[in-house]
Amino acid sequence: MFNNLRELIATMPDEKSCRDYLIKERWNGVITCPYCGYERCYVIEGGKRFKCASPACYKKFSVTVGTVFESSNVPLKKWFTACYLVNAHKKGISSYQLGKDIGVSQKTAWFMLHRLREMMKIEQPEKIKHTAEVDETYMARKYRSDYKGLSEEEIDYKLSRSKDNKGAVLGISDRKEGTIRVMAFPSNKLEFVQDAVKENVEKGANLHTDETRLYNSLETYYHREAVKHSARQWVKSSISAGKVHTNNVENFWSVMKRGVYGIYHQISYKHLQRYCNEYSYRYNSRTIKDHERFVEVFKNMERRLDYKTLTGKK
Repeated sequence: MFNNLRELIATMPDEKSCRDYLIKERWNGVITCPYCGYERCYVIEGGKRFKCASPACYKKFSVTVGTVFESSNVPLKKWFTACYLVNAHKKGISSYQLGKDIGVSQKTAWFMLHRLREMMKIEQPEKIKHTAEVDETYMARKYRSDYKGLSEEEIDYKLSRSKDNKGAVLGISDRKEGTIRVMAFPSNKLEFVQDAVKENVEKGANLHTDETRLYNSLETYYHREAVKHSARQWVKSSISAGKVHTNNVENFWSVMKRGVYGIYHQISYKHLQRYCNEYSYRYNSRTIKDHERFVEVFKNMERRLDYKTLTGKK
């Protein structure tokens, strides 16, 4: 239907065409009540809203109810433009730039970005069964100089120790599928890493890591092979596991870190997992085109994220 942003805007220039697109993608063209699942509904308010025809329901709703677009005063055509830009920009787009591009305030654009990241959160039901590459890094600030939960002495101490002031990020790459799973943790502790690997990698699979001792306890569950980065060893050969390296995870870190440093400049640990979802989704869908990624992400539109949940404010 469209191949680029210009054609997207030309194809869906008004709210009616955007609503029709949502009806097609969400309900396959058959209007369905999001409250009870009844497939017979009345069209009211000129197509802007609908009413369930079930005698047990009779609720009114719009096509955005139960989606990331619910309870938003931003026009759908601006939402669609923002969704395309976020999915197309390899290293992301800042809320300031997005606000300028679509004509909304920075605060509105920031909220929109996090709601779009909610669409990019992909569940991984199956474990990696063949070869998994695992690596960890540090990212995002946890404490600031005005952090109210700590005393001045505690703040100064944690700010002086860079590792204490950063969140830990674990990446697990499926070498066969060419995908990655990224999890954020408060710290780089054994229990976090060990549980995450067990939840995502099948027992008995090949596990490729660096020489850190975090993975020593996992050798009873997996066939672990390690490369020694401290000795400038990046790849080694193994008879049973083939080429041993963590280069796929390292490649992902290079893209995400350059995106954070160059686009967002700094991110807080509070929202670190959402940024991980954004970058991992684009990485896992890197083989398809931008307009195909736009269509694909709409399969996850039925998710809600309100401002209070996002910020934790009452």
